[in-house]
Amino acid sequence: MYTLLFVDDHPLYREGVRRALSEAMPALRIVLADGQTSALAVLASDDDIDLCLSDFNLPDGDGLSLLGRVAQQHPTVARGLLCGEPDAAMARQARSLGCVACLSKDRDIASLVDALKTLFNGGAVFDVDPSQAVGTTTLSDKRKDILRLAAKGLSNKEISQLLGISERTVKDHWAAIFDQMGVSNRTEAVSQALRERLL
Repeated sequence: MYTLLFVDDHPLYREGVRRALSEAMPALRIVLADGQTSALAVLASDDDIDLCLSDFNLPDGDGLSLLGRVAQQHPTVARGLLCGEPDAAMARQARSLGCVACLSKDRDIASLVDALKTLFNGGAVFDVDPSQAVGTTTLSDKRKDILRLAAKGLSNKEISQLLGISERTVKDHWAAIFDQMGVSNRTEAVSQALRERLL
């Protein structure tokens, strides 16, 4: 029996996938989480997780950030994305983190089952070719919001008030944005985001 940890913040979709996979793969054990924090809590308490599949947009971070932390803290767990609009940049980042999958939510259950069987047998499945991802960056919706507001000249304090998050969280997002985009300050980040049409 294999165990899948599925991370998605949409309860209806999350439960729908669990129910459909349970019917299609009766031997598969499925554990659910709604974000980065709950997923890491599950992994800390459950040693039987074989594969962690995560959506990209999560309420407390993005899926790639989560999968990077899983790689560090639980290196024996296979990792991958299952998201609405995977692109080549996302696939490239996933592969660079050692992920074995970047799957689209456009898959029906039968093809998702086929992909899971491949993954549990040690294979890899990428719905988008990572080699096409040249010079593009994939950012979570929250980080794009921060860049959009910064492009309008807003301070971290103003951004935190508009987005309903702490100023410390805004600064943490900036650190991640700089790392993902390979830049060292806000001006460079906004300029690159505009060039890459991320905003």
